[in-house]
Amino acid sequence: MDKSDTTKKKILSNVEYARICQFINGFNGGLPMDCELEMVHRFFTDVDPLALSCILQFEIINKARGQHWRQEQRAKNLLKTYEDQCHLYSDNSLLIRMACVEAINPIALCRLLLQEKYDLKQRPQVSRLLKHPYLINDSLLAANVQQCLYSDNQEGSITDLRRRLVGEEYELKLKHLARKAGIHFYDEHDLRRMGYDKTPDIKMILPFLYKGFVVNWIESKANFGDPKSHKLNIQQQLYSYCNRFGPGIIIYWFGYHEETAQLPDNNIGITVLTDFPAREDLVFMQLTEPRAQETAQTLQ
Repeated sequence: MDKSDTTKKKILSNVEYARICQFINGFNGGLPMDCELEMVHRFFTDVDPLALSCILQFEIINKARGQHWRQEQRAKNLLKTYEDQCHLYSDNSLLIRMACVEAINPIALCRLLLQEKYDLKQRPQVSRLLKHPYLINDSLLAANVQQCLYSDNQEGSITDLRRRLVGEEYELKLKHLARKAGIHFYDEHDLRRMGYDKTPDIKMILPFLYKGFVVNWIESKANFGDPKSHKLNIQQQLYSYCNRFGPGIIIYWFGYHEETAQLPDNNIGITVLTDFPAREDLVFMQLTEPRAQETAQTLQ
């Protein structure tokens, strides 16, 4: 299930992480997927590709948030540029070319143009057209938007579906490895039937020890754990897990920043890992006393 190369780095130092972010923010050679390919195959070949993909996603989101107001102000000019040039290209690639020149995600550019062209004030209206381009009454624009859907690995319905499936894949991996290790647990569906609202991916029926630390639950994250994202996860999820169930583990399957595991925020009972705990590091509760077992065997 795990498609990453186990020999690649998953835990990154501050220097390594900063170098990757600097490369992403200085990249001007095309689309985000071009940036990802450059990092994976040329510049950071020793780092797990899935870690690089996640860091790219975080940096692009942060950049987009900082430039959103500026891009919205330029929407009218961007739409005029598109309408002036759209008939010059026969391969429906104008929006892709504009996205490269303007250093904007293709789907983000589509969103700006659709908002401006059709005077759409609500985000769900735009999202509907992005998800179903055939609803756009301008056939040439619809074809360009569809091309952007296929070419953007950061936004759009195809990318959202892929990320959701990857998240579900790693939740299944967590459950498979837990059963293989002999752990008995409740999953999210079990806990919700029991009346819990915020639930970890698995909650142990009986706690176990990991390197001397008690573990009551494990949360699966199919992404990279940078300090900022980890602190947000603590605020939104992990704090309530610790408060309700006790200490537990969060697994960032694609790696994490070295400072993430050392944050004082983890002192409430959070252990940060990049993989399922090794079997030799686990200690399980013995429900039956050895003397009682011997007695039972004698009676048989």
